[in-house]
Amino acid sequence: METHKLVAIAIFICVALYTSIRDGIDDALAANIILFIFLLPILFYRIIAFFSGFGFPEYFAKDFKSDNHPGPYAFFFWIIYLIACLFIVLDWHLY
Repeated sequence: METHKLVAIAIFICVALYTSIRDGIDDALAANIILFIFLLPILFYRIIAFFSGFGFPEYFAKDFKSDNHPGPYAFFFWIIYLIACLFIVLDWHLY
């Protein structure tokens, strides 16, 4: 397993433990499930990058059949994951 995936799992465990202590296990369960959903794309970003190469619109693109590098996908998913962690740790709300 790659190092950044282990770091993401460690951050998930830390945030899950923190919210469980702060809010109680019953109240923190929903936040931990949501955070786990945000963790999944980091764990499977190479598969997402592979399947994103298929599709009708790319057939007409100038760079059709070029390499689809997974690095930008990992970077994007990391940004989203860290924002989700901040929302949960700092108890921010969108409403």
